[in-house]
Amino acid sequence: MGFTQRTTLFLVLLWCPHWILAQPPETKGWFFLSHTQTITKKVAILFDAQVRSADQLRYVNTLLLRSGVAYNLNKKHSVALGYAYKSDWERQEDGVDRQIENRIYEQYLFESTIGKSEVTARFRFEQRFIKEDVHYLFSERARAFLALQIPVIANNDFSKGMYVNLQNELFANVHNKQNVNGDFFDQNRLLTSVGYRWNKKIDTEIGYMIWQQKEWEGDMSSHVFQVMITTNLD
Repeated sequence: MGFTQRTTLFLVLLWCPHWILAQPPETKGWFFLSHTQTITKKVAILFDAQVRSADQLRYVNTLLLRSGVAYNLNKKHSVALGYAYKSDWERQEDGVDRQIENRIYEQYLFESTIGKSEVTARFRFEQRFIKEDVHYLFSERARAFLALQIPVIANNDFSKGMYVNLQNELFANVHNKQNVNGDFFDQNRLLTSVGYRWNKKIDTEIGYMIWQQKEWEGDMSSHVFQVMITTNLD
């Protein structure tokens, strides 16, 4: 298979969800805050905070905190290095089952435009340290993200107004998959949302995501309703 064929196959997989399900879908809610703090023309600080609910929005069961330092190669290309902390907990009859994960990640980001629409492509490589009792299991994962923001009712330079966002992110276990779900495929997140850009520094969105995951017990699917706030400050 040639390079062009492999690239085409990869893009098809990126946009197509993993539909084979072994369990009934769950319904969850996510709140996502993403912030970029510009330090200089070349350097920026990145910070994400994400709170997720259990099935049927019964209680909060995930906290994700991610930070990093980005270096702008030019107006379209940037690279970043960062750290993330993730904590999951599930209520059990005999108490709470908690799982802690620490990550180091490397990132490449491409941002461009097609007319007034904005295109974002992001590739992230993660080193995952998942706590299992008193030990940590190590695994590595690759993530490919593609998004398109299409202005619907906005001003000429798209610095303010309403837009539609279409995005997908594909996750693949590339090292020590036996320490996670035993499969090359990890998960896929296909999302569509409606947002409002208050100015060039603040976007707000509400959207719906189909989230597919590969687990030891089988494939899982979730309906996720997400509220997202994106800020970019000087």
